[in-house]
This record gives sequence, structure tokens and C-alpha cells, in this order.
Amino acid sequence: MDRVFTYRARDAEGRLAQGTIKAADEAAAAELLRAQGLFVTGLFGGEKGEAEGGARAAAAAQPPVGGRLKVQSLARLSRHLSVMMQAGVGLSAALHTLAGQAETRLEKRVLEAAKARVDAGNPLAGALAETGAFPPLFIHMVEAGEVTGRLDEVLARLADYYEKDHDLRQRVKGALTYPAVVASFAVIVVGVLMTFVIPRFVEVLSQSDVPLPRITQIVFGVGKFVQTRWYVVLGVPALIGVAVGYWLRTDRGRYWYDSTVLRLPVIGRFMEKVIVVRFAQTLASLVAAGVPILQSLEIVERVVGNSRIAMGLRQVRSGVREGAGIALPLAQAGIFPPVVTQMMAVGEEGGALDSLLMKLAGFYEQEVDRGIKSLTSLIEPVVIVFLGLCVALVAASVILPMFRMTQMV
Repeated sequence: MDRVFTYRARDAEGRLAQGTIKAADEAAAAELLRAQGLFVTGLFGGEKGEAEGGARAAAAAQPPVGGRLKVQSLARLSRHLSVMMQAGVGLSAALHTLAGQAETRLEKRVLEAAKARVDAGNPLAGALAETGAFPPLFIHMVEAGEVTGRLDEVLARLADYYEKDHDLRQRVKGALTYPAVVASFAVIVVGVLMTFVIPRFVEVLSQSDVPLPRITQIVFGVGKFVQTRWYVVLGVPALIGVAVGYWLRTDRGRYWYDSTVLRLPVIGRFMEKVIVVRFAQTLASLVAAGVPILQSLEIVERVVGNSRIAMGLRQVRSGVREGAGIALPLAQAGIFPPVVTQMMAVGEEGGALDSLLMKLAGFYEQEVDRGIKSLTSLIEPVVIVFLGLCVALVAASVILPMFRMTQMV
């Protein structure tokens, strides 16, 4: 006879869902909820369930702490928690210790909330999910670690994953920061010269009745316009930026942007390698932790950071659901280079998909490093040429009138 279970769960977007469900036992109820795409954080039923569920419900009723932990925090917390668990420290005591050593207020609130839920009898995965501060990847891997009894290993793997992800992000940012700073500085300097220096210089030349060259007139006109219509110069780009930003937040706009980036000559290949690294590392970590392949692909779909690739992974998930494996649907989707699908096919056949994915991630990490060097060596000449043109423009607008003045004398 079916029993009635009360559940609390999160959907794919992290939204809270709760209600009741009928099933033969707790395992069947959990399976039914997972089939609906829900991640179960609490399941109570029967006399024992009602007794145990009271304390759990009291802890779970607390609202999320608000805010998402950064990658550095996720790496540090998972590393420290793994080390303490390997040393034999209890889960509640470990969370208490980490809360006392938290580096930010958000970390402290999250760890204290998780400890309260664990003390009330909730599993760690459910306790972390209820805080609303952890990504689905973290939650599902912790859940798999609890089910398999390898939570310390899974936490260590999570620490490795987030440390590598943070390192990758920093390398990409580092490659783009220098050119951006130099170009911004050049724009500011040229703007100051055109707005304040050249207009005064032109006034002096006008009093000498020296005819101004065309280039000086243009630079002077632009500077005068910026000086008198500064609100237009600042307001129009700001409005365009807001409109473009709003459009890019839509599904259609985001897909167009992500597709366009991947089609760019040099940057597109570089971004593709970055996405492959993130895809391989994430899927390898999930598979090694024991997360089902369909659930793993669903998480990876939200992690890759590119809507075009995510749409392709959605097609791959449909193929896997129909029993076609993962390598063949991935090859048919055409979202990754052939070497990726070939290595995944080898991993599937040999039953070592996670280790092949890690090797693939390592190979593409080296490619990303080479890509960063190539990108930097390509951007630097472009920035130098841009600076040269700016300097030449300003210099010509100043030197040419002076040359004419000497000729008149």
C-alpha cells in the first residue's frame, strides 16, 4: 500500500519546491521526484518520518542566506572540509570549525546555516542546497559522495576542480587586462588633449591669422563638441550599453552573442578551448563521483557558459536518454572538435570515461596556455598601432599649424 511522503526539493533552476507524494517506500518516492527533475533535500513520511521530520523541517524552514559563494570560497571550503573529514573530524564539528575561520561574512552565515541543518538530521547535500549559496555541481557531487560513502574523496575532487577553474579564469583575465588598461588610458589621454589642450592651442593660432589645416579643424571640432555636449557623449553610449546589455540577457541575444564569439577568427578558437576544458573537467568530476550521466550532462550544460554549446549538450542528453551513448550524440551535435568525441568514444569503450576526460582537460589546458600567449602577442601589436594612430593624429593636428606659421614668417 502506498504511503504519503512530504518532500522538500529544488528544481533545475534552484527554486524551492515542496509538497506531498505517494509511493511504496522512501526510495521509490525519491526516484519519482528525481524523474520529475527535482533534487530532493528532505523527504519525510510515516510515524518515524513525522518524528524525525519535525526537527528537519524546523531547520529547513529557515530562508536561504542570500548570495552565492565565489569560486575561491568553494575551493577553500571543500579543501578544508575534505582534510578534516580524512582526519576523522565529525561533519558538524568540521562545519563549526570552518565557520569560526570563515574569511567573509557570507561564508560564516552559510556554514552556520549548514551546521544547523546537519545537526537537525539533514544530509550535508540537502543542508548545503537549502542555503542557496552553492552551485548545482557542488550539491550533486556532495550527494553522490554521501551515497557512495566517499564524501572526503569527492570534496577533495571538488577542491581540485574549483582551484583549476579559478586558475583558468585568472589566466584568461590576465591576458585581456593589460591591453584593456592600455587602450583605456590612451582613450583618456587623447580625450583630455582634444577637449582641453588643442582648443586653447587653436585659439592662439586663430589670433595669429594662421589658416588651420583640415585635420586640426576636425580634431578641434570634435574636442569642442565633447566639451559643450559632454552629456551626449556620455549619455548615448550609456543608453546603447544598457539596451545591448538588456538584449544580451534574453535567450535570443545571448545565443547570438555566444555564437558570434565562437565564429571570430582567433578569439573563437581560444574560447572553444576554454569551454572544452570546463566541459571535460566538470563531466570528469561528476562521473568519477558517481553522478548519473544524464544528471551530469544537465549540470555541465549550465556550467559551460555558452548558450550555443549548452543547446548542443541538450541534444546530446536526448541521445543519451535514447540509449545512444555519449560519444555518438556529441559527434552529431558538432559542438566540439573531432578529437574530443574520439577520446570520449575510447573512454566509453574502455569503461574509463572519467580518466580520459581528465587527460583531455589536461591537453586542452596546455592549448589554452599557448592560446593565451598567442592572443597576447596578437593583441599587443594591435594596441601599439592604435596608440600610434592616436599619437599621430594629435601630433599632426598640432605640428601642421605650427609648420604653416613658420612658413608665413
